Amino acid sequence: MNYKLVTGLTASMVLATQITSANPMAKQLAGPADEIELMQKAAPADNAIISKHAMIAVNFTENAHGQKSWNQNILIDGENPKVLLFSPDKTQWQLSIKQEGMQKSSHWIDVEYAASETTFGMAQERFPATQFDLQNLKSGRYDFSINTEISDETEGYLLISSDSPYRLKSFVSTQGQLVGDVINLSANAFADESEFTVVKNDLQLINSAYMKVTNPAGQTREISLFDDGAEFDKAAFDGEFNGSFVADQEGLYRVQVVAQGTTPKGKPFYRTVEHVIPVIASDLQLTSKDVVGQYSGGHKIDLSFGLDTMKADARFRVFAEVWGSKTNGKAEELVPVTWLSTIAGVNKGQINLQLDDRWLIAEGVKAPFELKNIRIEDTQYYINMLDVKRLPLQLPNISAQSKSSYDGGLYESMLKGDKPESLKAREKAAGGKLMLVHGYCSGDAWGPVQSQFSNSVKFTDFNQNRTHDAFARLIDSYGDNFPSFGVVAHSQGGAASLHLYTYYWSGLDNAGSGRLIQSVGTPYQGTPLAGNLAALGDIFGVGCGYNANLTVSGASSWLSGIPTWARSKVNYYTTSFTDKWWRYDYCNMASDLVLSDPEDGTTEKSRGQLSGAVNRGHTTGQCHTEGMRDMAQTRDGSRNSSMSANAAR
Repeated sequence: MNYKLVTGLTASMVLATQITSANPMAKQLAGPADEIELMQKAAPADNAIISKHAMIAVNFTENAHGQKSWNQNILIDGENPKVLLFSPDKTQWQLSIKQEGMQKSSHWIDVEYAASETTFGMAQERFPATQFDLQNLKSGRYDFSINTEISDETEGYLLISSDSPYRLKSFVSTQGQLVGDVINLSANAFADESEFTVVKNDLQLINSAYMKVTNPAGQTREISLFDDGAEFDKAAFDGEFNGSFVADQEGLYRVQVVAQGTTPKGKPFYRTVEHVIPVIASDLQLTSKDVVGQYSGGHKIDLSFGLDTMKADARFRVFAEVWGSKTNGKAEELVPVTWLSTIAGVNKGQINLQLDDRWLIAEGVKAPFELKNIRIEDTQYYINMLDVKRLPLQLPNISAQSKSSYDGGLYESMLKGDKPESLKAREKAAGGKLMLVHGYCSGDAWGPVQSQFSNSVKFTDFNQNRTHDAFARLIDSYGDNFPSFGVVAHSQGGAASLHLYTYYWSGLDNAGSGRLIQSVGTPYQGTPLAGNLAALGDIFGVGCGYNANLTVSGASSWLSGIPTWARSKVNYYTTSFTDKWWRYDYCNMASDLVLSDPEDGTTEKSRGQLSGAVNRGHTTGQCHTEGMRDMAQTRDGSRNSSMSANAAR
């Protein structure tokens, strides 16, 4: 059925006292049946990380004189190699680079290079590095050696990239991430199709591949990847390599996929991809054989089913599909009616969803009903903790009054549930604000330009690492000071604001006309930097720390619960560096070795897109934060003026 969204809810003129709930009231989400596919988990291959680099661990060995050294031959298939050296104390490391001579009989040739200091990371979570620019050097085999006289020297990393078009693609091809699950990783190689013809898998770029798996206890082992058609490998010799391990511990697994081979031009191919895979334990058990619905007032039917868990304070993201019976000719068939979702805890052994009976009336369905594809996820990683394919759904008879009072429109209360009375009482209150929200591990991104936004307030939770859910609840808590607010957000702040608007009632739902959420540089689809940062954090010590919601796979899991009606309230902007044909361009020299152009030093343009939202355009000559090569994207006075003028408050 086609719906027409009906707005214009009746507002009370009575003012209420400030809302001070630490946990805001959750919305009861729903949407039309044709949106069910959007709300499913993305295909694993869609969460792949693309790598143009190799990240190599530096592990020293000690000789009889107490000197420590490390040496490795590294294959570089592109020209103009670039190298980053990560070390806790670079001043005590002596690096030498040699290139193999052109003739077999020739010796190794010392390489001259320019070195400069830089940093690598996101926002304030940045690690010092030395950049070695090997400009104008050719592809081939290079010998890297590091010596140090410091007896207690720890490990480090070399990160190497070049102008080569060839990429390594790797992804977790299994859905389960619970303790005891088998986790499989897949890898294949290709050429960057933006500049080169795509290389077919049957060209066999990869000759061999393996993965280094470091479990939460810090133990590392190597596991071979095979292209033999066995187990998870779909077909032998198709260019896709697979390997698996059992996740026997709760926590974060760091997995590095390493692939070697030969390009079609006979050059050596060597790439790595860095994954961080969270694994959680689940004690959730279904205790109901069916789902029972009871009217709670108006058009609302509360659905309850039994769950057993020892985690008394845990909150979960719940998703389910409602199916009903419909006559098709002479036969009865089950058809999808709507999807339902919320964030909820288990209360007295029950977890609840809410169904608006207008979905049933609009589709003309009748008993028997079913609840299908129920999934219950944690709110930190959005990992499925319990999957239930189908349960019988026992619904009360729809009253004649419900049927007669419904005109066939699509009302906001059908999508979100009923707005709390405390918010309704403040709908017409004066004092709405434009809230400026920073991002992950961020300093005062908006402070220097706050004067460019009229009637604004600044959210401050500087230099912190929050999940989207925790971040959203903090925004709500600050927003309780105002009867309504709109948001202009930077980086993760955009995703957190969208999360708040999707799952919780807040002052966002009282904002007037205009753009509700505007964001700049938000990695809605994650950033590949997150995996590399996890590895470096082991060396330098964790600053802000790992954030699963900002990884490629973590962002995808989160997005699988964000409906179109929420996405449509987002207006977003992306930026990237100025591109000059005569020079090497970047926002951050270090992150450019990992990210795919165009990018802003943290967020790739391709992963800054949000399907269903309003794309306000891409600007060059602007980078993610201060201290990068071009102007920080938050400093664009013209864009800031436009966002201020068009914002809802």
